Amino acid sequence: MAADDGVRRDGLLLALAKDTDWLQNSAEGALDEHDVETSPFSYLELLLARERYEFDYVPLVANLLELVPVRNEEEKQVVLKAVNHYDEGMTPFDAIHAVTAETRGMDVLSSEKDYEDIEVERVPLEPTDEE
Repeated sequence: MAADDGVRRDGLLLALAKDTDWLQNSAEGALDEHDVETSPFSYLELLLARERYEFDYVPLVANLLELVPVRNEEEKQVVLKAVNHYDEGMTPFDAIHAVTAETRGMDVLSSEKDYEDIEVERVPLEPTDEE
C-alpha cells in the first residue's frame, strides 16, 4: 500500500487494455476494491506494448486515465502530451523524455532530431565539425 492508502499495480493497464488477458478479471476487481493510481511510466509501458497488440492508443489512454489515474494533473498532462508526441512519430521513450523535460523547464541533451519539432530545446549531443 502507498502512503495515501492507494495501490500501485504493474501490468494493470495492459490487462485492462487487451481484449483478453488472464489478469483482466483481477484487474477489473482491483479497480472496484482499491483506490488505484499509477505513474506515467505505466502508460509508457502501454505505448511500448501498442506495437505488439495494435491498440487504438489515443482514445484508449484517455479512457484508462479515467479508470487508472496518475498522481496529479501535471502527470496527466505528461501522459497526454507524450501520447500526442508518439502519435506524431516520436518513439515512446523520446516522447516521455520530451514531455518530462518540457514540464520541468529543461533542455534535452540528445542526437535525436525529433526534439527540434516540438516545444523543447534540444542541445546537440552529436559531434560538431569543430571537434
